[in-house]
Amino acid sequence: MEQFDARLHGHRRRAFDAVPKALHRRVFGVDYLQLRGRQSGDLYVTRHGWPVLDSIEPSQWFVGERLRKIGRQLAGATGAVYRVPVPHRTREKFALVVKFSRFAQEALVSIAPDAVMDWAERDRIAASEFLSPFEEFAHVERLRARAGARIPTKAPLAIYSPSTRYLDWQLGRRSHRRWWYDRVLAEDQADQPEDARIAYGWERMYILLYRWIDGIDAETAHQQGYLTEPELRDLSEAARQDLRGLGWDVLDHKPRHLIVRPAPDPGRLMWRGGRILWALVDYELLVPYPAAGAAA
Repeated sequence: MEQFDARLHGHRRRAFDAVPKALHRRVFGVDYLQLRGRQSGDLYVTRHGWPVLDSIEPSQWFVGERLRKIGRQLAGATGAVYRVPVPHRTREKFALVVKFSRFAQEALVSIAPDAVMDWAERDRIAASEFLSPFEEFAHVERLRARAGARIPTKAPLAIYSPSTRYLDWQLGRRSHRRWWYDRVLAEDQADQPEDARIAYGWERMYILLYRWIDGIDAETAHQQGYLTEPELRDLSEAARQDLRGLGWDVLDHKPRHLIVRPAPDPGRLMWRGGRILWALVDYELLVPYPAAGAAA
């Protein structure tokens, strides 16, 4: 269990921007506070995560037995993704989505046999790479800024990198892909003060923390009778078109990535603005989409 220096607790009562500059980092346009743990782990806290720091510190959730016994792996998730309830000062039911980054791993994105797409799009999918943790947060923040309440997403709270070292094969990473991620990050960090630049620790894992969104995924909603097969297809396609209209796409777009909410009336889902209310909850292949008239 990693503890963070008690001296940092004095900063909790300060606003994000009032915390000493020595802790501030900016990566791909997103602001963080980098906190160092007593075991040399790093916690990069976003503006969304700072007000709930007590709930997202690793001592609250990154304990092997606690994660296994209390954390629930999400059904249908293609990676290691968990829902973990954590204590909160005022909210009785507060939970995190704990997601282990798969960047530099093989991204095998399947294409449905009946999918209609041109060769350029097929090539784009074939060449896809999982986003690094900092790129993923940056893309989510850009989508949130563009979409507003129209497309709800999980709030990105923090990125945790424990100090434990691993070999590439233990993390599933391809060593020959490191240079690409390193180059992109180095280009972004070139404008930052030298003592505030960050680099990937390739022997360490990265864990993304998001705030949990209540509801069920669209595929489960179909299985439970909330959506017919045609309604499920229509919802999935409408969601993709909404994203593309805002200049974004999810390369492995699927109903499992859409969260809907059952309404108080039995058998019905919640609607807003004349459509089913849905949220997007998977972002490791969220990429800008060069649609006509849409800029990311």
